[in-house]
Amino acid sequence: MFEAIELSFTYPSGRKGLRGVSLRGDPGDRVVVMGPNGSGKSTLLRLVSTEFPSHPGSLTLFGQARGPSPRDLRRRIGIVQDTPVHVDDLTGMENGLLFAELYGLPKDESASALEALFTSLGLDDALHVPTREYSYGMKKKLLIAQALVHDPDMLVLDEPALGLDPPSQEALLRILEERSEGGGCTLVATNEPALAQALATAVVLFHEGEIVAHGSPSELLAQVGGATRIEVHITATPAGLPATAPSLKELPADILSIQRLPGRIIAESGSGPDVLPQLVGAVLRAGLNIERIEIREPDLADVFALFTGQTLATRDEDA
Repeated sequence: MFEAIELSFTYPSGRKGLRGVSLRGDPGDRVVVMGPNGSGKSTLLRLVSTEFPSHPGSLTLFGQARGPSPRDLRRRIGIVQDTPVHVDDLTGMENGLLFAELYGLPKDESASALEALFTSLGLDDALHVPTREYSYGMKKKLLIAQALVHDPDMLVLDEPALGLDPPSQEALLRILEERSEGGGCTLVATNEPALAQALATAVVLFHEGEIVAHGSPSELLAQVGGATRIEVHITATPAGLPATAPSLKELPADILSIQRLPGRIIAESGSGPDVLPQLVGAVLRAGLNIERIEIREPDLADVFALFTGQTLATRDEDA
């Protein structure tokens, strides 16, 4: 569906957006790109969606090289930007019909498709409501419906789940999975590890315009191992706080490491949360009061930190 070979892009300011990126998406693929601000995610999406002109390197869409007027290619692409674009005076249906007309769809066909999409996304009650009355999440759902109305061969989505409630996120995942089964290709930019892991057939990590890691979610997570991070937040007792963490001698072998930081104890477990009863017992025997416990499994943000030594941002505003 798309293939970039040694693709580069430089902004008018001289900032490098992409540096020799090679990447492809085939029918059925759901490719998720992740990275902090300025890493190149949105630059790639804008090139693939034909918003930006082609630049050094090679970019083919549906087996065709991009020409100076990519109108025919755009009819085969659906785009969801990170900020909704609508006509506030029009209703949701009228906005959807406007986009469908731009794609060349007959009105009867597009109205039927929009009604089905509105129902799938939980927006059917607002079908005839002016979009000026929509919340941010409702506008995001409408933008998704507009991108899907013409049943495009490829979807390009920038932070598609931002602003969506959990049921709407689940509905979006179902839609994208069904499209994959039908041979559609999806290219997504997001910094939400849980969404990426649930959605992607392939994850691509960007840093400073380059790809630093590429693989399936399970392949990338294997790079950081399977240790579960358990944080025990503690409060002072009348006798004060001990200066050291509980002794490893009191803990099961599945606790791989333990460290004491101000106000909390952090343990890594090789058997998930199963060690929690023993860990809690050791903390209590050390004379500490437990305020709360947080458990976190490794995710794709940990993979990014492994490859770059930096934190993966949760929101990309200008990448």
